[in-house]
Amino acid sequence: MVKTTFFREELEVPKGVKITVSEDHNITVKGPNGEVKKDFSHIRGVKISQENGKLIFSAHFPQNKTLALTKTIIHIIQNLITGVQTNYTYVLMVCYSHFPCNVEIKNDEIQVVNFLGERAPRKTKYDKENVKIEVKGDEVFLEGPDKEKLGQIAANIKKCCRIRKKDPRVFQDGVYLYKKMLGDEILWQIK
Repeated sequence: MVKTTFFREELEVPKGVKITVSEDHNITVKGPNGEVKKDFSHIRGVKISQENGKLIFSAHFPQNKTLALTKTIIHIIQNLITGVQTNYTYVLMVCYSHFPCNVEIKNDEIQVVNFLGERAPRKTKYDKENVKIEVKGDEVFLEGPDKEKLGQIAANIKKCCRIRKKDPRVFQDGVYLYKKMLGDEILWQIK
């Protein structure tokens, strides 16, 4: 197997987007739709620097896992650049068969009320920074520049509606993600 002696990858930063890289690999991406901070202090063997409006990722004698980690970080930063230019939107659907449940937003909590006829609402917390949540009927809209944060909030809402000790083929009530959008463009959708 051929060893790579030096790895270098460049990422072009578009106009209107400003990226700041600190020494401990904390990256801040600013754009027209907000500012997102990511902590990459856990990466080892990869150097991130800026030159002439480009981010440069370099490594000496990288192993395969270092190359894979570098590519992952590059894709995360590309998603952040896309997100601060045009917001991501995740759309969730409230599904029920007998007891009509709904979703309410209170302070820093998302509550699923009357789920399976339960008196106490099911709750999950979320980080309000750069995330806008809106409920319209049976749909919940999550909007923001950070794709990872939106996906985690959608997963937390689905997880809080988990049904235990019943047949999941019969009891399919819950709040499910069914559409991902970038601006007005649909990236993924269940049909």
